[in-house]
Amino acid sequence: MNALLARITSPVVWQLPGHGAAKLHGFAQAEHGSMLDLRAAAMRTESPSRRALYLRHALDEARHATMFTRRSAELRRARGALPLGPVHADTERLFERLGEIGFLAFVHRGERRGRAQFEAYRDFFGRRGDDKSRAMFETILGDERRHESYTRELLVELAGGERPARTALRRAAAWEAWRMWRRAGRFVAELVYAVLMLVLYIVLAPFALGLKVLRPARKGWNRAPGEGAPVPHAPAAPEDLAPSR
Repeated sequence: MNALLARITSPVVWQLPGHGAAKLHGFAQAEHGSMLDLRAAAMRTESPSRRALYLRHALDEARHATMFTRRSAELRRARGALPLGPVHADTERLFERLGEIGFLAFVHRGERRGRAQFEAYRDFFGRRGDDKSRAMFETILGDERRHESYTRELLVELAGGERPARTALRRAAAWEAWRMWRRAGRFVAELVYAVLMLVLYIVLAPFALGLKVLRPARKGWNRAPGEGAPVPHAPAAPEDLAPSR
């Protein structure tokens, strides 16, 4: 589904002015975030062999982030614009939240989805004649296929077979859908709040203006009705300032 969508939208997405560079920068952020999660997984797994695999995967993701950032900057400079700057991402603590089996299922799904999308983008740039972008995606695809393969093998091994592995993948898909729904909910809530505050401001603005006209602000002392002018305190006598004995 993601690959089909990528193939359909590529002619529009990559040719919008400035959008291609922004999309590559977004890929760099995603790769950087994956690198952080894989480093965390390497520190927490009990298996030295899996730790080595996670660390190698993390190094690949860091290299991909650099490649995407560099290509994004090149596209920006070609249009006379400054690069979008370094990427920043936070770890989601996926290994802690999902456990190692859930983490592997999540990573495998992401690698499979990314591989399909990048194949579509590679083909698009090949047809377009952009050999530099095509070669970049082709290089990254070699790593993506290896990541997709080893995460599936580890998932089957740790889950105890193909059937439990498929169950873990379904759970990962459900968790991703829940996470996406929550993110969408927060975005909608923030949008609704901003719209309501704007409407409230527009509605109350005439009343605030009318109140300002009817009761203009006055300078000087403000005193309640019936009160006389405020009487300043008399200065203290010198003997009052002397210390008591």
